[in-house]
Amino acid sequence: MKRPLVPEDLFRFVIPEDVEINARGDQLYVVEQSMDQEKNTYRRHILAVDRDTLESRPLTQGPHDSSPRPAPDGRHLAFLRRVDDWQQPFVLSFAGGEPRALADWAQDAANPVWFPDGQSLLVEVDLEGGELPKTREGHKKQEDDRGPKEKYTQDVRYITRVFYRLDTAGYLDHTRHRQLVRLYLDGDKKPEVLTHGAFHHSQAAIHPSGTYVAYQSNRQKDPDMKPYDDIFVLDIRSGEERQITDGHGSYGAPQFSPDGQWLYYFGHSYSEGFYTQTKLFRAALHDGSPGRPELVWDPEDNDFGNEAIDDMHAHGAPSRRLGISGDGNRLVALMSSRGSVQLAEWNITERRKHWLTEGTRVIYGWASDRSMNRFVLLQADAESPGDVFAGEYDGRQFNMRRATQYNQELLNEVAVARPQHFTFQSQPLGEEMDGWYLLPEGVGPHPLALEVHGGPMTMYAPSFFFEFQILVSAGIGVVFTNPHGSRGYGEPFCAAIKGAWGEEDFRDVMAGLDRALNTKLFDDKRLAILGGSYGGFMTNWAIGHSDRFRAAVTMRSVVDEFSFFGTSDVGYLDEWEWDTTPWQNPQRYLDASPFMSVSKMHTPLLILHSEEDYRCPISQAEELFAALKRLGREVAFARFPGESHELSRSGKPWHRVKRLELIREWLTNHLLNE
Repeated sequence: MKRPLVPEDLFRFVIPEDVEINARGDQLYVVEQSMDQEKNTYRRHILAVDRDTLESRPLTQGPHDSSPRPAPDGRHLAFLRRVDDWQQPFVLSFAGGEPRALADWAQDAANPVWFPDGQSLLVEVDLEGGELPKTREGHKKQEDDRGPKEKYTQDVRYITRVFYRLDTAGYLDHTRHRQLVRLYLDGDKKPEVLTHGAFHHSQAAIHPSGTYVAYQSNRQKDPDMKPYDDIFVLDIRSGEERQITDGHGSYGAPQFSPDGQWLYYFGHSYSEGFYTQTKLFRAALHDGSPGRPELVWDPEDNDFGNEAIDDMHAHGAPSRRLGISGDGNRLVALMSSRGSVQLAEWNITERRKHWLTEGTRVIYGWASDRSMNRFVLLQADAESPGDVFAGEYDGRQFNMRRATQYNQELLNEVAVARPQHFTFQSQPLGEEMDGWYLLPEGVGPHPLALEVHGGPMTMYAPSFFFEFQILVSAGIGVVFTNPHGSRGYGEPFCAAIKGAWGEEDFRDVMAGLDRALNTKLFDDKRLAILGGSYGGFMTNWAIGHSDRFRAAVTMRSVVDEFSFFGTSDVGYLDEWEWDTTPWQNPQRYLDASPFMSVSKMHTPLLILHSEEDYRCPISQAEELFAALKRLGREVAFARFPGESHELSRSGKPWHRVKRLELIREWLTNHLLNE
């Protein structure tokens, strides 16, 4: 008989985090992430896998290696390695020898991209005044030479911009701007700074000729209030730059077609604010000059990229890699669709979509060879948080082979529940929605925990979610759903809750719960609700508008929309959500705040919050805790020092374990112990 999963099992998981394939399609490069229990940190190294034999060998030893990028000529592998406190670009020759650093900066490098000749690459670096960063040794000497006044006042932050900090990144240095720097394998050639100006440049793509570079940049006079990223093309020879997009939307992830005739990019015009659906566009290029952009692929009732969330993978921007065939007629991209993430192909001539993969899977990373016939995929499913698959496409059928079985030994040892799918509706919208439940072993009816996802513009998928499995192992069922506001169902479905949190979405969440209870597998008198971020908002809202729950856990939550406006890293953009500001219409913000229903909250509540959460600042939790204590309610508050909004997914490993232990203890005490 298999044993229950426990929080400390987290340390035994190995996750394939990133993947690449070389141009010929015969070698796969995988970043493996594991956890160091003694040092309370993550380790990453790069593995090479032969695509035909599936034999693997370590290419780097880590402990902090990432972003493998094979050169177009197949002779080198570029990657990033953390040295001291900074991420540096390295290159490994397949002819032999140790990896060598291409730079030694007291500054992070990011997103390496090869030039077509394989002799140089671009990296992104934050520069001050356009000057290359100091070396690590030069930085140390500068620090050592500081006088007392400089030394003891350098921690003072003089802030002039409203966007002055960012969750996970911390406080922003607006004296530095992200530029594209070209590095040469030939050590005699000095690095070249290709972009300039008091604005950031990122997500670079290089033209097949090597003479043009496309990138994303915000050139608005007030980039904080107008987060409008545009696409630009730079002629490296002349230094001339041309803007592709119109300055009224969010555009990124540019990519040139193999023949160099087209520039593709993803984006939208903010027609529904942050709920707007991303589409795919392209512009024709004539000697580097862009033509008029045209819409190429509208995902309609799906969404581009990986919008699924769990607690085994760091959450970031959805993967919007684009595959383009040599003849330019086939496009391949990831698509989120009703709780799964698949590879889809778009035929431009026929304007027809074809699913390459299907089923209950989440593909969270992929790459293809130059011919777009050989693929490598990272896949999570109900029983595994991640494995590498080799794929092959002959134009008619897509075949996949599992290349790794990272966690099979552990998964053979522990009991893992499989999600059971159901559909449901709520009024007045009446659209069909997806939900899943996990059933504990033993005789029911079982207590049930309702989990609400964050975002809200994300989605749940029936893939491996460690927190859910921990609760099931403790004897508590779990139900999770994709209510209105979720991605993967098209723009109208997502935007249905714009400016209306706590209304249709709350009805949806409760309707999904009722549908699970209709199975008679669960005890409707032993219910809990929990969620993080927007899911924390919904948890707070639910216990202020219902007494159905015997316990609740709110994590990194939104409590008070009025104070959130000025304390969240992006709260000042809530005007886009509520169509007004707190001083123009304070009642609008108060009506949308769970805090205003605090006197009606009788459910025993556990509050979990990170002290360096800048997305939902810990003051949100402090307000709720103080009010409930004043009212004499049962409430506990756990604070996690040094952690961000991403605690559950990428926080310090022991903090992640402790968080799970606290949740399990709170719910078992209130749902299982009479």
